[in-house]
Amino acid sequence: MFEDRDMKVLLGNSIPEPEVDYDDEEVNSEYGKPVVESALMQYFFVTVIDYMQTSEFRENYKAVLPEIKKYSTKHQQLLAYSILQAIKNKYDFELSLNADANNQIEINETLELLEFIEYDNVEFIVEVWYYLKPDINNLNIENYCKKNEQKIIDEIEEQLSSSNYNWMIADFLKTYGKDDIVGWFCEKSKDLKTNILMKFIKE
Repeated sequence: MFEDRDMKVLLGNSIPEPEVDYDDEEVNSEYGKPVVESALMQYFFVTVIDYMQTSEFRENYKAVLPEIKKYSTKHQQLLAYSILQAIKNKYDFELSLNADANNQIEINETLELLEFIEYDNVEFIVEVWYYLKPDINNLNIENYCKKNEQKIIDEIEEQLSSSNYNWMIADFLKTYGKDDIVGWFCEKSKDLKTNILMKFIKE
């Protein structure tokens, strides 16, 4: 789906611009090839943004994350800004407080927010379902969510109060619109139905 665009970013940005003097850049680059290194960085960043809200996100994100972690705080800050903007555009969610992401701690918190929204939410969602106590013998996740919106929101708030998430994740769970948070919860739950049922069986 995104392979063509990713490849265009990688190849297009790997071609040196004739009017640019790269001598100083070569001194600052890790391997003496600033154009190639810049293209790779942009490729990694585009991969993160473009695969958001897709089933391939986790695989592609984890593939590029080790490389992203090698970049300076200044470069990672650019990605953090892009992530927050992409979350706003794709999920219609904006943090209630400004996030400068001007240090490594806030950059890491931004990455954790993205991971939680996209995939690192299994334990949280399963735990919410456990305390919702639905009829697991006839569980239709979408129907349950439509009929029990307020109950779901109340339980999300209850579980949040007993969890230790960073402020960005807590802000997402507390301030995301009612319909939006239930919609997100429902969509993620559909992929976790086996996990949800196994929780009840084990308990």
